[in-house]
Amino acid sequence: MKDAAVSGVRWLVLTRAVSESVAVIATVALARMLAPAEFGRAAVALIFVPLAGILTFEGFASALVQRESVEDTHRSSASLTSLVGGLALSLLLFGLSRVLLGRIFGAETGRLVELMSPIFLLAAIGAVARATLWRALRFRALSLIDMVGLVSGNVVAIVLAALGLGGSAIVIGALVQVGSSSLLLVIAAPPPLPRWHRGSQRQISNFGVPAALAGLVDVLFRNVDYAIIAATLPAAQTGIYWRAFNLGVVYQDKLSGVMMQLAFPVYSRIESREELRRLHERAARVHAAVIFPLLALLIVLAPVAIPYILGSAWAPSVHPAQILAVAGMIAAVLTGYAQVMLAVGQPRSLLRFNLGMLAGYAAAVAVAASHGLIVVSIVVSVAYLGILAGVYRFLLQRYVGISIARLIPELGPAIVGCLALAAVSVPLLHLVDPTLGELPSLLIVAPAGLVAYALALRAVSRPAWSDLSLLFARVLPPLTRLRRLRGAVRVRPGLTAQPGAEVD
Repeated sequence: MKDAAVSGVRWLVLTRAVSESVAVIATVALARMLAPAEFGRAAVALIFVPLAGILTFEGFASALVQRESVEDTHRSSASLTSLVGGLALSLLLFGLSRVLLGRIFGAETGRLVELMSPIFLLAAIGAVARATLWRALRFRALSLIDMVGLVSGNVVAIVLAALGLGGSAIVIGALVQVGSSSLLLVIAAPPPLPRWHRGSQRQISNFGVPAALAGLVDVLFRNVDYAIIAATLPAAQTGIYWRAFNLGVVYQDKLSGVMMQLAFPVYSRIESREELRRLHERAARVHAAVIFPLLALLIVLAPVAIPYILGSAWAPSVHPAQILAVAGMIAAVLTGYAQVMLAVGQPRSLLRFNLGMLAGYAAAVAVAASHGLIVVSIVVSVAYLGILAGVYRFLLQRYVGISIARLIPELGPAIVGCLALAAVSVPLLHLVDPTLGELPSLLIVAPAGLVAYALALRAVSRPAWSDLSLLFARVLPPLTRLRRLRGAVRVRPGLTAQPGAEVD
């Protein structure tokens, strides 16, 4: 399992690097081709992309990963219910978009949600196949499939935006991404024919229903602020907030997603609670060490980087993005707690907590929405801090034995490193000759800040530095290993390999 996890990290990082390079290009291209109002309308429709993945996978297939043993009847039952459930949810969304959502958010937003309605069925098609690959720890196949899906969706979105389709280009790109991923998943791990088996379905539902509800509440929590702002403020303001939240909070999920894809199947195979605690705490330390400096750089460079890269129309998102970067740091620390709770068989406890979290968060955002985006951003960051305390107090400490007191020392080195980064990069940003232009300034300040961070991290915490070094060594195989591989396949004239001989 250790080898599978390390290999999984390597493939996820490498494919994610390719995927996110394409995604960054697509983000810049779409930001310059589409107005903030178009993104504001599409943001409501995009809520249903993660929702489709959660409801179809967690509800109908996640038990195939968590259970100790899985039979063919479990897989065929999951195939049936995922397809039926996906179709029913797509039809429900189509009806709601015409009857209700258009009246709340506006006719154009309702039309985009209607266009998004097939997303549940598309996600359901690949749910059982994804669970099969997760259970087998085939992270290489999963990461390659997700990369192809993301790249194809972004390419389609750019082409359609260039043709003048506006917000529809974003929605269709998302449909292409999910649909192509499901098709490749089915090819890689063909699911059995859908069939009904009452006993197996009951076993799947006992875990899947509360897990899906917990995931549903979590997705609503991550998107309820978009919905409230879209119903309260103009579409352009919604687009500005959507951009700021993506920069400050969502984009760190691109790295956190590596951990989230590995966490559930790996945590589910760990029998010792002590080993689970040790692994999760170490993951939190590495997570903070990798993500904190990137968000700290965003806080420092946002006034220059956002208008330069995305265009002047997005300048109003600078201050909200800087504030929301604090929420992004907290979100990075929270990553994986849901997978821990599912792995230890506590989906109902997770559901109860997520319901309380959603209610409090939605109320806070609703009160703040009428006071402008800066107030909303501050309230969101404070709410995330409260959620962090609640997760450790009511979930991780109670069911796993991980207290927040054990978390603080793990985060200290990354925080000190960020202070060193700011101490170097903020003065340097003001000292760089403005006549050089934005790009040279960014190319000078960003590396200098990261070097200061790395030096401070190494000076303050050898364990954190060692973990980072080990991570990069495992993810990027050393050149010596590549040289050994080349040497192993080089055969001298007149010699042949003997049967059973080992090859490095």
